Amino acid sequence: MGMPCLEIRLRRTVAIIEIDTDSRTWTTISCTNMEVCRSNGISKCPPYCELIVAAKDYAYGRRKPKAQVLEITKALE
Repeated sequence: MGMPCLEIRLRRTVAIIEIDTDSRTWTTISCTNMEVCRSNGISKCPPYCELIVAAKDYAYGRRKPKAQVLEITKALE
């Protein structure tokens, strides 16, 4: 299916996440909460992060995401 790039908005947090639906992996391009995670010793976004869960829900069609999800095009390719 490809790699959609998603903008996820949840309360005051915004993240841009790229999801590969074939291999079921994700890459966080940017996140406004990244400094908080790094200060807590989390270097890579965990699978239980609310933003990652919302992105996976949207990409895989499991259920309605609990966050606002927008599919965007990558600016640089």
